[in-house]
Amino acid sequence: MKEIRVLLTKYSDWISNMVYRLCGKGYTHASISLEEDFNCYYSFNYRGFAFETVEKHRKRGVRHSRCYQIEVSDEAYENIREKIKLIQETKEEWHYTRLGLLCCILHIPFRWKKHYFCSQFVAELLEQSGELEMIRPSFLYLPNHFIGLMERQRGYRMIPDVV
Repeated sequence: MKEIRVLLTKYSDWISNMVYRLCGKGYTHASISLEEDFNCYYSFNYRGFAFETVEKHRKRGVRHSRCYQIEVSDEAYENIREKIKLIQETKEEWHYTRLGLLCCILHIPFRWKKHYFCSQFVAELLEQSGELEMIRPSFLYLPNHFIGLMERQRGYRMIPDVV
């Protein structure tokens, strides 16, 4: 068994503020980390594929976060790791989608090839791992949706004060 982490944070840029107001407050950004280095998180932001660290979150003013650590099978872990590696190697081909985020907020199914918003990226990795019981398609996940999802899983634990 291996472990991954899903980190939920609240930023204060204009997109995050919009998500915060429209989606019931809470968290506005989601990222995922692998057991190899729990200080390194992967996500999507307005610049595209993003490599984030806890220190980078602190410098950006994140003061509110929630982190879940989840046990996954070795196979699921490798599936997640390989997808991240593929995107890293071809990151200039991958883009952030504001349109996808807007459709998600409006509950409109929308998927655009090689485009993600942060929580869609994390949800798709979890979905493709086959390890978690997803309750909606990945393109309809906002950061706050992970709270209920994670707390329904066996083998999860909250990690306090990550950021």
